[in-house]
Amino acid sequence: MVLVIDAGHGGSDPGNLGTGRYPSTEKTVTLDVSLKLRDFISERFPDVKIVMTRTNDAFPSLKDRVNKANNAQADLFISIHCDAFTSAHAIGSSSFVMGMHKTEESLRVAMQENASIYKEEDYERRYAGFDPKDPDTFIALALKQSVFLNQSLELGSLIQNQFSKRVGRIDRGVRQAGYYVISYTQMPSVLVELGFLSNPKEEDFLNTNQGKDLMASALLRAFRVYKEKYHPGPTTQQTPDAPKHQEIQAPGLTWYNPTYRVQVLASKTRIPQDDARFTGLAPVVEYLRNGLYKYAVGAAPSSEEANALKRTLRSDQFPGAFVVSFEGSTLEEQGVTAVKGN
Repeated sequence: MVLVIDAGHGGSDPGNLGTGRYPSTEKTVTLDVSLKLRDFISERFPDVKIVMTRTNDAFPSLKDRVNKANNAQADLFISIHCDAFTSAHAIGSSSFVMGMHKTEESLRVAMQENASIYKEEDYERRYAGFDPKDPDTFIALALKQSVFLNQSLELGSLIQNQFSKRVGRIDRGVRQAGYYVISYTQMPSVLVELGFLSNPKEEDFLNTNQGKDLMASALLRAFRVYKEKYHPGPTTQQTPDAPKHQEIQAPGLTWYNPTYRVQVLASKTRIPQDDARFTGLAPVVEYLRNGLYKYAVGAAPSSEEANALKRTLRSDQFPGAFVVSFEGSTLEEQGVTAVKGN
């Protein structure tokens, strides 16, 4: 699988400036979250090839970003941005896919992000036939992108669900809009607005390392579900759901440090407690995910300790063992259905 991660803006294009209370602007926040997402996915899904449209304060044109994705024959494109509005009260996270401008809000956001075109030299020639201010420009593009629309909408919904239920962000929904970068890509594509930098509270959140970690981990979890459905691979693993430090408070939510275990077996039917393969491994936790009974051992507070156990188990009788994480303060919250040999 090939994934393109696009950090919006960059270089001479700062994106929106937020409230002006921070030296960082949209281009800084989007790059930080994009790099975190790249690292999270690279660590947990080594079968995924990740292409970045930028890894520093560069300014690739919108056309260059699209060409990079198409030339890589990518399977998925995620573009990361931050929103802004004239009112400091505007709040929430959104995901956009290609389509007709259903609302004035969709048109506003599309025109705002497409304005990067005007920062490029010779833009009239480079973008001949594409008028960011004309909704009619997007009619033919919407038809062209319709083949990818369902998957794009599905990923957008997964992202919004993670932002809302797992990070406590206000859900502004999945919308269709004519962003250039998701109009000309030849793959399922989603453009994400992490939040409003023009809103002081959201700007504060998105300028913290914790906030960036949470948003990148939400994108990771949405990607995981999408990948397991459309691009399953032998290396797909359950992933950490939160940064590995002390308890995190997201608005209205309590986050617990994940417990790390090592999965050793999976089966369509339950494996008896006295199965010889469990000898010497007690306790073994059983949990049901994606229609399979899965069995894991250990209860490490960090992925490093769990990886040490994984190496031992791989050198013994479980060459396919891998680390999984469990979130929650109780076994029930972690989805554990049984404990064997405890």
